[in-house]
Amino acid sequence: MKTGELTDSVKNRSVFRQLYKESAGKACGHLPERAGPDGRSGDLQQQVISTVGPLPGYTDMPWRQVTAAANSLVADEAEPQKLLLQGLLAEDTEEAALRETMKRFAAEAGTFGLAFSNADIQVSGCVNTPQYFVTCMGTRCDSTRQILSPGQELVVVRQAGLAGTAALARIYETRLLERFPAWLVERAKEFDRWMSITETARAVNRFGKCPMRRIAQGGIFNALWEMADMAGVGLEVNLREIPVYQETIELCEYFDLNPYYLYSEGALLVGTDRAEALTAALADAGIPASVIGRVTEGNDRIIHNGENRRYLDRPQQDELWRFSEKSHMIRGTD
Repeated sequence: MKTGELTDSVKNRSVFRQLYKESAGKACGHLPERAGPDGRSGDLQQQVISTVGPLPGYTDMPWRQVTAAANSLVADEAEPQKLLLQGLLAEDTEEAALRETMKRFAAEAGTFGLAFSNADIQVSGCVNTPQYFVTCMGTRCDSTRQILSPGQELVVVRQAGLAGTAALARIYETRLLERFPAWLVERAKEFDRWMSITETARAVNRFGKCPMRRIAQGGIFNALWEMADMAGVGLEVNLREIPVYQETIELCEYFDLNPYYLYSEGALLVGTDRAEALTAALADAGIPASVIGRVTEGNDRIIHNGENRRYLDRPQQDELWRFSEKSHMIRGTD
């Protein structure tokens, strides 16, 4: 394809027609203003926006950015409503490949009941592979966010490293089958079915309003630091209580990766005054959760590992991005 904007014919048949189906070529428009409980248009809900670029381990599956963008709003106590798609294509991109990718974007959005408000796709000589950016737009009724406070306990909902483990198993399947049994690799590949946090966040909110943070790039350690830093509090975390599947541990040991800095889309970090009751309520809903520590006064963020203790490091590069720099894993090559 030629550099610059797509022709109208390509745009309509391979982008708009796939994203909008019957409304080919027509954008859905901006978010509508919503009236408050008294019906006055001046009492509006707060609009929330999140943009997500390429994900570690999923650059060959860019539609998963829809999940990550929706997750970002859900964890921010907002209701996702519309999506905006922007993309840069390499010059050698085939139209058939573009059309198939748009179908996958539409299908992913459909799982959340979301529609694309617009799509801006161009061809650029500056990229070797397609690069997409998804913006999710939504609203929340309460403009105040819940933040951690001293005395609360910390709960991890689901397991650390889920999405990163699935990416490793998918990309390196042939290599891993030489070392591990097929059932282990297959199970690890399926971890990405938990990438959406919509149901888990709703289950937490049914229990009560709690500060939440999606555990994504940089894994559980980055999420802990960022959530504590936002609230200006300290932490004490028991490393051995952080839930991690054995498959994640096995694959991280094989590739020499730290599972606590591994991409963990699908997991939630929650602060609560009633950790035992929360984990029990989630268990009743079929959602695993573990108490991993507590919130403290001051700024000390401490990780306990048996008799050993150390301070939590500042946010680090996600292990998949770090690994890709030396192995080109993200492009799917060894």
